[in-house]
Amino acid sequence: MLGKARSALRQAFRFTAAGLTLGEKWRLALPGPILSVGGVLIHNVFLKYYTDIIGLSPKYVAWVYIIYNIWNAINDPVLGVWIDRMRHRAHRGKYVYIMRVTVPFMIVASFLMMLSNPAWDQWLIFLLYTGLLFIYDTAATAYSIAYQSFVLIAAPTKEERIDVGVIQNYVSQAMSFLITLIPTLLLVGDGKQEVIIPIFSAVIVAEAIFFTWALRGLREDAQMYESLDKQHIDTKEVYKEAWQIIKSRPFLTFITFTIVTGPVFFYFTPFLYYMDSVVQSTGIEATVIDVSTHVIALLFLPVMGSIVKENGTKKSVYLGTIFVVLGYGGIFLADGIWSAAASYVLIVFAVNYLRTAISPVGALLIDENERTTGVRKTGLFNGLFSLFTVAFSSLQTVIFINVIGAYGYDGLAAEQSESAMLGIRVATGLIPLAAFLLGLIPLALYPFDKKKEDDISAFSNNARRGGVKM
Repeated sequence: MLGKARSALRQAFRFTAAGLTLGEKWRLALPGPILSVGGVLIHNVFLKYYTDIIGLSPKYVAWVYIIYNIWNAINDPVLGVWIDRMRHRAHRGKYVYIMRVTVPFMIVASFLMMLSNPAWDQWLIFLLYTGLLFIYDTAATAYSIAYQSFVLIAAPTKEERIDVGVIQNYVSQAMSFLITLIPTLLLVGDGKQEVIIPIFSAVIVAEAIFFTWALRGLREDAQMYESLDKQHIDTKEVYKEAWQIIKSRPFLTFITFTIVTGPVFFYFTPFLYYMDSVVQSTGIEATVIDVSTHVIALLFLPVMGSIVKENGTKKSVYLGTIFVVLGYGGIFLADGIWSAAASYVLIVFAVNYLRTAISPVGALLIDENERTTGVRKTGLFNGLFSLFTVAFSSLQTVIFINVIGAYGYDGLAAEQSESAMLGIRVATGLIPLAAFLLGLIPLALYPFDKKKEDDISAFSNNARRGGVKM
């Protein structure tokens, strides 16, 4: 028994799912994490930067994200359909080409977002923040849809996608260490804009370099697109197809679960506010807790992947309930830095485990729809995913900012009131915990068990590789 356990553990850390080689999985994984790190910078770090350093009122920040949500509702499905209809060209490719074109827009918008001046009027800061977020989000959405579409045809089976997802998580955590190390040091405590801008600029330059390096390793094989180029949706049918997808039980239950549990995955920004205002730690203390916590989670990522492969999505999420309850319940009740740190360990572990558990679902929905309709609609699906997840995920920012604002949080105050600290505790602990427990209801209605997931994975492998045995 012990020998079998050791063998399973070694296998988990070797990413041995057949199909793609380990090197191919790494090359496929690299372009994803850098986008997620950019998202952390834009939607988490800059949030605290604008409230505490620039001095933008929380009510203006909330309006920024309300407008952002409305734009996403229009933007994401349109981009998805456009990418679906775009043909692969031998001289430029398709998905990788889109990713390369959108990167400069994201980098420039990120840099300009730092340059707001606290002396400007609130409405001017609001307009600049909103406009640059609009540019960044449009480019990031096109990049994200293209990348996700590329991964699904390059890694057609559930097992390969889980391995790629685990590697992505490794890279994301390593990069998040570098990205969040700086704001944790600079934004917890007394931060100064003249110090922050040069350091953030260096981070954005490093981000641009990694984007360039990651995309250089991707190769588009025309053979990958042979079956896809034969499949087209008539423009008149797009809205009908979108509605059919939205009202289907697999999509509806998964998206409802994702939206409802959104606060569970929105944890780093609350951590910054919690450590700064409730625990009143130094930047170094907050950094040590954040870094050590993520290192612990990293050690278990391959094991998490193996658990998901063995049990399927639904059962795996149920198994994660205990960590969510202990982590978020614990941080609400924590009475000191060490109890807060222990709770944060469980939160980060739970978030990484749940991300791994649900990572194959989007691809499974796309594959199953192709199996039943005969047409692959990756861009349309990813556009709808972005509409319902990315757009609604920004509501977590709105909820968090409004909750702490309602309790009296003042970003320019030297010390927060008892009421404001309670508001941060509620927004950091109780809201995510309640959201997860509520999310178990749509999860119970999600129709794919492990056997169904394996059947869909086998179909995808046959469609992309012509029945090559795994």
